[in-house]
Amino acid sequence: MTTNSILELAVCIVADKPAAAEARNRAMQAVSRYPGFVSWRAVGSCETQGMVADLVEWETLDAAKSAGERVRVDPEFAPYMAAISTVMLMQHFTVDQQI
Repeated sequence: MTTNSILELAVCIVADKPAAAEARNRAMQAVSRYPGFVSWRAVGSCETQGMVADLVEWETLDAAKSAGERVRVDPEFAPYMAAISTVMLMQHFTVDQQI
């Protein structure tokens, strides 16, 4: 994690986890080429079936917001958007402390 970067956290519910995982992999490849992209950690819940979370690191808040607009029209991202039945949380964060 880089200093002063922005962390974007999205927590979602998917109906078909294997299909969503395949679509998410395509989305990750597309987003990795966006300006300001740093990293993407894709995780799945151990307790709640169908719950996934994406932690994406961006160089700046502007880069994160620009990417948010771009994914809405990116055909490589569309299958992942379609696989998501509910968005529980979608927020941007700064790191206050780290050990």
